[in-house]
Amino acid sequence: MRIQSLIIIISAFFTLNLSAQISMEEYKKKRKAELEQYKNRVKTEFEKYREKRNSEFAKLISQRWKAIQDYKGLEPPVKPEPVKPIIKDRNEPKIPPVKIPIDKITKIPKPEKRVPLNIPPGTIPQDECKSMFSSTFYGAQIRIYSDKEDIRIKLKSIDEQEIGRAWNELSDGRMEEVVNNFLIHRERMKLNDYTFAIMVGKLCYGYYSMSKEGEGGRNEAVLMHAYVLAQCGYDVKIARKNSDLFLLLAIRETVYKKNYLTIGNKRYYIIEEYGGKGSYYTFTHDFSPMSQSCSVQISERIQLDDFAKESKEKVFASKKYPDLAIKASVDTNLMKLYNDYPMMDWELYAKTPMSTSLENKLLPTLRQMTGGKSKEEATGIILNFVQTAFEYKTDEEQFGYERPFFVDELFYYNYSDCEDRAILFSYLVRKVLNLDVVLLYYPNHLATAVKLPSYNKGDYVSLNGQRYTVCDPTYINAGIGEAMPQFKNVKARVIEL
Repeated sequence: MRIQSLIIIISAFFTLNLSAQISMEEYKKKRKAELEQYKNRVKTEFEKYREKRNSEFAKLISQRWKAIQDYKGLEPPVKPEPVKPIIKDRNEPKIPPVKIPIDKITKIPKPEKRVPLNIPPGTIPQDECKSMFSSTFYGAQIRIYSDKEDIRIKLKSIDEQEIGRAWNELSDGRMEEVVNNFLIHRERMKLNDYTFAIMVGKLCYGYYSMSKEGEGGRNEAVLMHAYVLAQCGYDVKIARKNSDLFLLLAIRETVYKKNYLTIGNKRYYIIEEYGGKGSYYTFTHDFSPMSQSCSVQISERIQLDDFAKESKEKVFASKKYPDLAIKASVDTNLMKLYNDYPMMDWELYAKTPMSTSLENKLLPTLRQMTGGKSKEEATGIILNFVQTAFEYKTDEEQFGYERPFFVDELFYYNYSDCEDRAILFSYLVRKVLNLDVVLLYYPNHLATAVKLPSYNKGDYVSLNGQRYTVCDPTYINAGIGEAMPQFKNVKARVIEL
């Protein structure tokens, strides 16, 4: 009897367990079906919205374009710099510590969150790929696949009616997977807005240069470039000058030395200029009310690792701490990208992360050298490294023009100046010591200040009731809390990072 009861209980257990498994499997299938249904609904909504927008936009840009004044690119602020770095004289009389007066406080704005105007990117099954075009972008191989045999268009002219007709033609479904492919590469390579826009352009121009039209396909390439960016949510326009089309890209931040047109209180930058003199004609309509200005900020590490090409290795050593010597090289493809990048306000360079390869060479040694030290002593070690491991020249001496550096560039070029050192020092202190740093912008100099909670000596600024100790990477051999004598009573603009 007991055995029979046990068998019944065990049978019941397995029956319940099997039922539970079947129920769980059914639940998973149901949830998967619901998720797929949701995805298809969202996809359909995206497609309907975009189809409507493209149709309306084609009609709008078919109307007569207006002549818009173009402006020469803004010149970067000219600031006098000390020709030589200032070396602290240990015999000079001690000046009592001061509280540096603050002119104003600014904070670097974060890039806007991207609002997608396209369906979430997926992948094309290989058996559905019917054509492909490719190009190398700063060493990275980019391949764009399509499920159509040919996606080319041919412009009969560049008047308004023809541009509207061609936009409708691009909207016939031929560009769906092409746009998705571009978005896949944007996510895979961690491209910021501006770099993504340039990458799309290179592929579009390369695609038409391979076609029978050759260079004659430049106008078609511009139209394709604008179409792809518009579908990806960017605020773009097309301009006509003489017999050429030009891409106009709205950029959120100020960039220098790049010509632009002003439309509705917004600057649209001419991405690539060529041809002779002439007037620009364009439209004022936006593709979508959700279209966003492009940002030049680089908040994630751009991945160009397909064919990374390292520069010649150099040794960077602190003079006060000779054991702090680091051999480093950088990716020359990344250096080419940075060299081609439009000049921004220099505080934006401070927000750009260092490349992973350089961080892996630099940060472990710095952490080892500063490990077990107090925060103020560790800050002093990093300060001396930045002060003495790099040769100094002004931008004018080295390049003949103003040129702020991204942090990787200090390890590539032979010389750097005060703003470059301040940006590098602020980055290293944040990454190695996890301390808060601000930039101090004087009328003709850039330094930093570090929040050292248990340190209350030396020159400082007071920010939000907190003490930030001055650290000047260009005041050679000066320790923490020592501002250059000539700036002790000069108002500084504080930039929060």
